[in-house]
Order: sequence, then structure tokens, then C-alpha cells
Amino acid sequence: MRISVALTAILTNLFLGNVCSAINVTVTPSPFSVVAEGENITLSCQVSQRRRSTSLPVVRWMFQPESGGEELLVARVNMRRAKFYGNYTKSFCKPKIKLTVVKQGKIYNLLIMNISTQDRGLYSCRVQEFKKHHERWKASTNSSASTQLRGLSICCCEKGWKSMGHCSKNATKNAPQI
Repeated sequence: MRISVALTAILTNLFLGNVCSAINVTVTPSPFSVVAEGENITLSCQVSQRRRSTSLPVVRWMFQPESGGEELLVARVNMRRAKFYGNYTKSFCKPKIKLTVVKQGKIYNLLIMNISTQDRGLYSCRVQEFKKHHERWKASTNSSASTQLRGLSICCCEKGWKSMGHCSKNATKNAPQI
């Protein structure tokens, strides 16, 4: 009887252990953020439940424009902690995006500066975990999470200024100069 209980425990750990220890990725703020044009926002990617402390994550921030089109690489951190910026980031004439590793293997922040309409869309953090096996690195698990970046529009309406669909009679004092 003792052998069957021990064997069951070992087999359960072998088969279900990988499911329970799957890498978990969380992006905040989520599921979406509303940001006014010209403002900055920091998106945070938190990685938890890594399978082994000896494994190394590769983190990629991807962007899918609201207008459609192909998904673009924003930035990436490789296993050696080197940061790379993708074509989307390099398309701006001055720095617009900054990737910061807050805590190696756990928290990766993406600062998007001077938000414009072209920054609206889906930002995804994709994490792939690598482990060393017979002197070679092999992918073991992966996971991803996303957030939608939406714009805040301010426009004129009959009663004054409106933001997100609400008119305000006395908002003209704080209204932007046109």
C-alpha cells in the first residue's frame, strides 16, 4: 500500500508538476489604459512561477496597431540581459520608448513617451524560458499577456468641452488652447 501511494505521488508530481509550475506573465495596467496624447505611460510585465532558478527568460514587447497591419517588435531582453529595440521603436526620429529591467527575471517595464494616435493598439509581453540541457540552451516554456492602449480625445461640444463623451459647462477654463 505504501509503495502505491508513493508511486502515485511521484507520478502526479511528474505529470502535473509541469502544469502547476508553468510560467505566468501579467501586464499592468490591464486590460486597457486610456492615455491623453502627449502623456507618458509605463507598461509593466511581471514574470512569476519560473520553473527553475537556473533557467533564463527572453522577454519581448510586441505591438499590434489599432489600425491593423502586422505585429511589430518594440523591444527585447535576451538571456544575457542585453536590450534590443525593434523596427517599430527605431522608426521614430527621437527616443520614444525605453525598456527597463526593474528586477532581472521578474519585472520588465516599457515606458512609452509622448503618446500619439499611432501608439494606440495592443501591447503584448511575451516571455520564453530557456534552460541549459547538455551544454545547449533549449526553450522550455512560454507565456504572454497583453494590454490595449486607447487614446483620450478632447473636443468641443455645445455646452463646452468634452472628454470621453461627457460635456462640461464650466470646463472651458481648463480647455486646451486651439
